[in-house]
Amino acid sequence: MKGGGHGNYHTLVLAPHSVQEMADLTALAFELADRYRNPVVVMADGFIGQMMEPVEFPQTATEPHLPKWAVAGTEESRGNLISSIYLEPDKLEAHVRQLEAKYYVAQQREARAEEWRTEGAESSWWGTELWRAILKAVAAEAQAEGLKVGVLRPITLYPFPGLQFQKLAERARVFVVVEMSTARCWKMCGWR
Repeated sequence: MKGGGHGNYHTLVLAPHSVQEMADLTALAFELADRYRNPVVVMADGFIGQMMEPVEFPQTATEPHLPKWAVAGTEESRGNLISSIYLEPDKLEAHVRQLEAKYYVAQQREARAEEWRTEGAESSWWGTELWRAILKAVAAEAQAEGLKVGVLRPITLYPFPGLQFQKLAERARVFVVVEMSTARCWKMCGWR
């Protein structure tokens, strides 16, 4: 969510779990980029990039339009030119506060997560992207054995769906985060 510029901004990040959701979230990424005038990344893992499955697209397209904030190369739109370099402290402070307000609104409106059978779950398993399907299958087997397990998958990595995780933390006792990165495990375990 960071790394594309110098401070005080975030990149909105969407994490699809399937080819269909990758298509859906790509359309959403354009909407969010336009709404917040902000970079948006659709972060899919390599498995999803290699998958083939049918995808349904909307039958109607969104008509392109020039937003009122766009720089159109005209005198009227010159004031829309954005700079993040402010030499006057008051202007810089106002800019930073405007960004802060924008990200607060995005946090309230855009944070997304998928919950699966989390009601009454004593254990919550978290995973993104491809792990969603795997976790749901394993959780279903665990539930068949009488274990109270649920799955929570963040769809937006930024804004992070912290409220959904907090609500689940009030009910569940154990949390398991699943990912496929062996590099962290090797480093944490001291393996080479």
